[in-house]
Amino acid sequence: MIAMTERVRKLRHESLEAIPYISTERAELITEFYENNRIHSAPITRALAFKYLLEKKKICINSSELIVGERGPAPKATPTYPELCCHSLEDLEILHTREKIPFAVSPETKQVYQERIIPFWEGRSIRDLIFSEMTEEWIAAYEAGVFTEFMEQRAPGHTVADDKIYKKGFRKIRQKIRESLARLDWFGDPEAQAKAEQLRAMDIAAEAICIYARRHAAAARELASRAGSGA
Repeated sequence: MIAMTERVRKLRHESLEAIPYISTERAELITEFYENNRIHSAPITRALAFKYLLEKKKICINSSELIVGERGPAPKATPTYPELCCHSLEDLEILHTREKIPFAVSPETKQVYQERIIPFWEGRSIRDLIFSEMTEEWIAAYEAGVFTEFMEQRAPGHTVADDKIYKKGFRKIRQKIRESLARLDWFGDPEAQAKAEQLRAMDIAAEAICIYARRHAAAARELASRAGSGA
């Protein structure tokens, strides 16, 4: 058995001791984006939203970490996805008070939801749009608990990482996207435009991830500079 180093022991303790809480950072950023950007196709809009998030979200590098990256602005700061399913104030209270795996919800978080997030996304979230198209029989069965809809709060493939990003890297992936765009049959394929929009969106998303990586590198260099100067 490999002995746990003091560095790993410290990081493990900090992770276990951190209290999970709801962060409004992502919800505010995604709302800000959609308030001002709704003129593109669905794939392009979603890719640009992803890029906006990775350009704006706080970079978190914790002391003694060798592998970095937090989904929120701090350890166990949990983002929400109002464009998929916008939490109500009642939902937030349940998350705050439930016995198993609670997520702390501050008064400030509730205020942001009440004043900004909920008013914008009500009737616009994917869940709201899907449920508005379902039959009365489907809604009745759902509300009676006959079945649950796993994807009402998350996107398909949200747990699938694949391994091509490790074998190819995003520069090569973007090159393949450009090659696929160049091969489109604009005269013989009636779906060429839709395929082009999807490929362009994929390129935007890949570029966004590169931007996010560079932001981490810049933050790491800044921390190293401060440490070297004793600041």
